[in-house]
Amino acid sequence: MRDVNSDSKKNWQSANTWMRGLFMLLFGFVAGFARFLITIIAVFQFVCLLVTGKPNTALKRFGFSLNNYIYQINQFLTLNSDKYPFPLSSWPEEKPHYRYSPRS
Repeated sequence: MRDVNSDSKKNWQSANTWMRGLFMLLFGFVAGFARFLITIIAVFQFVCLLVTGKPNTALKRFGFSLNNYIYQINQFLTLNSDKYPFPLSSWPEEKPHYRYSPRS
């Protein structure tokens, strides 16, 4: 008969599990900073909309890309992906894996 405690003991002592936890903590902070950047972009885009009547195209593309990065981090943090986010892997693709229709 297999001892249930032996499996949990192995996970508890696994260096890979502890490294994953450390990176989860690190990427949690990175995601918080990225969300703050999204707020800054939103405020600046609103000001651009007030002044010029249209959004800043470069910031629109960067915001889209940053949203994909936050999605990549959230997938890692919720254990839906084992792929480490940027900078430990490539920057997320232009098109996200989830269904989303950006406004033109």
